[in-house]
Amino acid sequence: MTIHPSRQLSHELSHCLAYAGLPALMTVARLHGDPSERALAGIRGIRDHLLKVELNLDSLPSLQPKAMASAVMRCDPDPEWRERILRGMALVAMFDGPASPEALELLDQTARAFQVDTRPVNTYRNVMEGHLLALRIDILRRGFIRQAVEATIHAGGFSALTATLKVLSGHEDAAMLERFQGLRGYPSGSFGKAYADFIDLNAFDFPGQPGGPPPPVFRHDCCHVLGGYGTTAAEEGGVVAFQAGFEGLDPFDVIMFVMAEFELGVGVSPFIPGEWRQLDPDRLFAGLEHGSHVSSNLIKDIDPWTHFADPIEVVRERFSIPARGRMPEYPKKSAGLSSTTGIKEFKAKK
Repeated sequence: MTIHPSRQLSHELSHCLAYAGLPALMTVARLHGDPSERALAGIRGIRDHLLKVELNLDSLPSLQPKAMASAVMRCDPDPEWRERILRGMALVAMFDGPASPEALELLDQTARAFQVDTRPVNTYRNVMEGHLLALRIDILRRGFIRQAVEATIHAGGFSALTATLKVLSGHEDAAMLERFQGLRGYPSGSFGKAYADFIDLNAFDFPGQPGGPPPPVFRHDCCHVLGGYGTTAAEEGGVVAFQAGFEGLDPFDVIMFVMAEFELGVGVSPFIPGEWRQLDPDRLFAGLEHGSHVSSNLIKDIDPWTHFADPIEVVRERFSIPARGRMPEYPKKSAGLSSTTGIKEFKAKK
């Protein structure tokens, strides 16, 4: 089943799905008593950024799975909405706290009542039962990392694969490093200069340096720059959700990378350790909505080098990247550097 984040909802359908789907999310949040603040933050994020309705969550009833299915089907029989709601329920259950048999049972019953793919249920089961290797493999197989690797090899052929393996083995690639460091000399306001400023601001190594990111990861860093996202854990959640909005993959699979890495403490990336409860649920769903407006897959379908010389605002307009509406945030160790980097505030257009 394909999920389309860019699919526009009519006012009537949005409200119908809100009254049908948000009770399903609240049912998960109430499984163990009063909803936790993190679960509520996730539900509010879905309400505010994806459904864009005003609705008092406390007034919504809890529903049995068959009643959930009937309510959604009355809005629209398209199974995509039931798929979306099940994924939302799984994410809310993970925001709520440690995985529980009660939440797993509810998700399983809901998948059967909805007659949809049980993959989100299986993901939650892997979390609950501690099948972390299976969880990691599934995330890497289905998420954005695979797509970034494929795009890098497609753009650079065998030499790109060789360069990636060289960097991963801890060896310097002098030619690659020289090319990337050359971006520091690009014109102020250009996409390339903004990328170099982003690397310097965060004291990251450039691709090609030992310890630097392999070439596929640099495409993710370009999304930070183009979308206006920083590098705290909450901002990483926002930018990966931003990617989920345009990548053409199942958004749940893309978002699970940061859920595992920054919410559940399951280290997926070899570059950063897993952390616990560091995501901002509202920022996550705001990022997904932000990315749904982008007209191209910034991970797979563009070569950043063909756009680095252009003004960054021109590149954003080229790919229909709207203003994010908030400042990027960086870890405290980067505080005080932003005034010298040339990275401009990415404000909402009025």
